[in-house]
Amino acid sequence: MSHSILTIGDKENADITLLWFHGYGANNWSFEPFIKFLNLNLDGRMYVVMPNAPIENNKRSWYPLPTEVDGKIIEDDSGIEKAKATILAELNGYISGCKRLYLGGFSQGAALSLSLGLNHDINCEGIIAISGYIPSSASIKVKGTDKSIYIAHGTSDTTISIDTHAKSIQYLNENNFNFTEFTDDCGHTISKAMISNLTDWLFKRL
Repeated sequence: MSHSILTIGDKENADITLLWFHGYGANNWSFEPFIKFLNLNLDGRMYVVMPNAPIENNKRSWYPLPTEVDGKIIEDDSGIEKAKATILAELNGYISGCKRLYLGGFSQGAALSLSLGLNHDINCEGIIAISGYIPSSASIKVKGTDKSIYIAHGTSDTTISIDTHAKSIQYLNENNFNFTEFTDDCGHTISKAMISNLTDWLFKRL
């Protein structure tokens, strides 16, 4: 990974450390205003680490995207696993010693957070997934369901459809995860209603 890693907040005094992953083709700077506003709403009680994904084919991407063969979606399971191992190795120094770790992200970053957290690639207390999905869900090895999960989606999302979101919800239910779901009549974005709802959800966990 090539990273200029952004950090927001005070690690020593924060109640929660949040790893925040941006979406495909974006970068960490594009989410800095959102994260600063969210942390301001939470009285600055989070320490947020925001890395940049490596550049593949002139786009920032956390892991190899699925391909379509004869109308069937093929996911690169081994590519995702290799990408996750690289990401965690790069970020270890930023999260070592933190008291309470949450993973979060938007779109592909949300998918990465769900994969890392549900598969227990890293010991985290919670997951925040906005406009994402669960990649390579058949390969996830569930070892426990004791996590706080917040999953939000826009009903008018044409990038990652609400039907794809519904499959993620079905997976969480089938595997007995406790989660909070929030949907809003918006597209592939983080709406004001999502920010307000997420703020309330996080406040209850501080």
